Amino acid sequence: MEFIYIILALVLTGLLIFSVYFAKEKSISISLPRRIAVILLSVIAFSRYMIGRVAVFGVRGVNMYSPFGDNIPATVFAVITIWFVYAALFIIVFDELFDYGQLRNMARYFSVPVLLIALAGFPIYGVGIAGTEAFVGFNLSMLLCAIEIALGIAIVASRIVTEGYSKPSRSEIGKMLAVLPFAVISLMPIYAPQALIGFVDPALNTCGFSPEHRLTLYLSIAIPFVIFHALKNKDEQTKRTVMLYFCYALLWSYLANWEFADIKNPLCWPLHLCNTAMFLFPLCLTFKLEKIFNFCLFINVMGALLAALMPNISESANLLSSETVLFWINHYPAFFMPLLLVALKLFRRPKFKEWVYSLIAFSVYFVLILFINAWFSNYGSVDFFFLNSDFIAAKLGKWAEDTRSIVASFNIGELTFTFYPLYQALYFIVYVAVTVGIWFLYEILFASWDTSEDRRLRERDYKRMKKDLFKFLNGKSIHETISGDYSPRLILKNFSKKYGTNKHYSVNNVSFEVRGGEIFGFLGPNGAGKSTIIKSIVGIQTITSGSIEVCGYDVEKQPVQAKLTTGFVPDHYALYENLTGREYINYIADLYQVNKEYRDMMISKYVSLFQLTGSFDNQMKTYSHGMKQKITIMAALVHNPKVWILDEPLTGLDPTSIHEVKECMKEHAANGNIVFFSSHIIDVVEKICDRIAIIKKGKLRACVKVSELEEQGIELEKFYLDVINAADDEQPESKEQEAPISDEAAVTQ
Repeated sequence: MEFIYIILALVLTGLLIFSVYFAKEKSISISLPRRIAVILLSVIAFSRYMIGRVAVFGVRGVNMYSPFGDNIPATVFAVITIWFVYAALFIIVFDELFDYGQLRNMARYFSVPVLLIALAGFPIYGVGIAGTEAFVGFNLSMLLCAIEIALGIAIVASRIVTEGYSKPSRSEIGKMLAVLPFAVISLMPIYAPQALIGFVDPALNTCGFSPEHRLTLYLSIAIPFVIFHALKNKDEQTKRTVMLYFCYALLWSYLANWEFADIKNPLCWPLHLCNTAMFLFPLCLTFKLEKIFNFCLFINVMGALLAALMPNISESANLLSSETVLFWINHYPAFFMPLLLVALKLFRRPKFKEWVYSLIAFSVYFVLILFINAWFSNYGSVDFFFLNSDFIAAKLGKWAEDTRSIVASFNIGELTFTFYPLYQALYFIVYVAVTVGIWFLYEILFASWDTSEDRRLRERDYKRMKKDLFKFLNGKSIHETISGDYSPRLILKNFSKKYGTNKHYSVNNVSFEVRGGEIFGFLGPNGAGKSTIIKSIVGIQTITSGSIEVCGYDVEKQPVQAKLTTGFVPDHYALYENLTGREYINYIADLYQVNKEYRDMMISKYVSLFQLTGSFDNQMKTYSHGMKQKITIMAALVHNPKVWILDEPLTGLDPTSIHEVKECMKEHAANGNIVFFSSHIIDVVEKICDRIAIIKKGKLRACVKVSELEEQGIELEKFYLDVINAADDEQPESKEQEAPISDEAAVTQ
């Protein structure tokens, strides 16, 4: 009879593959039929799985209670093949439903060989599933086995026929071999340890905080950490696919203890809190059910943790028995899965109100289980959530057991409903109180996690930046300039900047160069991009694309060296106003490593120039706006920077202060340094600047010498307005005619 099933599987496989070839020749899409085949395979495999427990379920130590008697090789082959066939079918189904590269290779190079081996060893494989009666007459399980093997092979073959075959690279094979063990182990049948190894010393158990119990608790912490670190840098789709695989695989293993007949028996329904979790996790991930997930996060985790601390495993259960393995397969994911899904950012962190909603849902569940327990107890022993027995009370002492002495019961028809009001009320109150602690614990864990994650990302970015820097320097010291010498110059090359996920550039492809001895004016309307460019030059903001050089140093790759040559006066300054002016300037001088003799000379010079003698040793919170602005300018000049950058430096200053700042700018440029400043005061720009640049909507519209405009009798204000008022998609011809472009200056669009 077994050969009939083998021939059936081979014929069905051949017909399916031939149908794919025929469809390909006729250019008929088989995408939908293949999806239907995958659904059919899932239904058939599940139905065969739930018809009844496999014959090797009770095997112990390879040759005890085996349908093969003392034939150890046959028993081992059957147990491992049944296990691997589960994994093979899972991989094939997930390969069709999810786009994950490793699944494709595993389906071809693991699933197909395993199914062929199962088909070749079908007489042993069949007895392992259905027992010695497997091939005595017609057997539905064997028929379904033959069909699922045929469908599995045909589905993989159909992909090869339609998509072609390409040999995987060594890298792909390596990744597949790294992932495959986890894909297979996650589907381990609960009976596999006792079948392949046998029972161990009865003294070993996972209860009462024994060494074995503590080890299982440690694993519940270690396992999610391993999974997290394996997936933390993967994209969201990969994370979701892998976690869905784990959730459905664990559910499959959990269902090994079930049969279709159990569904008809309400006493066997998975209404216990941790049992429901096995079904809820796959549903939450598949349909992104955040509200149900929050219930799992706050309620199931707590229940699973308490169950792990107080396992309800029979004292006679062996460490490797299917009962023990089933308990931990059930409670491990119920404990760590919600936390892991939050850590992987597949679900967002819940807020306080969602914790409240979870408690409301738990209250409904609690009341419902109270009545279900009282109702079902009329038909047999039932104790969902341990609300009817003294399992929890016995572990807390006599006082807890005494609370069960208060009993309330009533009859409805022939049914008797029994409750323990005091015990069950205290149970509810304590459980809710513990979830309050869980909320605060989560807040602490989330905060700690954020700190750890931030540190991890910083370290990762630092290593990446360090690697990029060494490559960029190409053997040079970080203190050496990238181009030219250390002379004053400022160069922007195709600089662009956009913020976050914004599709539009705040500054787009700006290029210009400023040399030592120049006062360079930067003009443009509000929001044009002036401050964005300035903040990028001084290293406050990152560079999206292009580059900026200051005195030969790359601002992005050599930020410290570039900043040491730069002095910056921002448009909105912030001072430590409890310090005196002298204390603040000395603090800044220390940052720039300015020696005492030189700083004292510079301080004396600028205190005199800015007329701060009488107030320099007062706290800065007593200063006027103009005085604070002068302190900011002194802080920018105390180290005599080669590039002095000012963003709207004259705003709010009185005429005397404006004159002092202008004289300071002229002197600094006369010493061979660069003065680069933005301003809306056209008259000042026209009088002191050597060159000006005009920016509008993030694009550089003009860069020209002021002297060239004067030679042609063009006022800077009129030139500025003409450029600003020109159409965005227009490059005015008059601009080039009125202001000829030199080698140093260019009109750019």
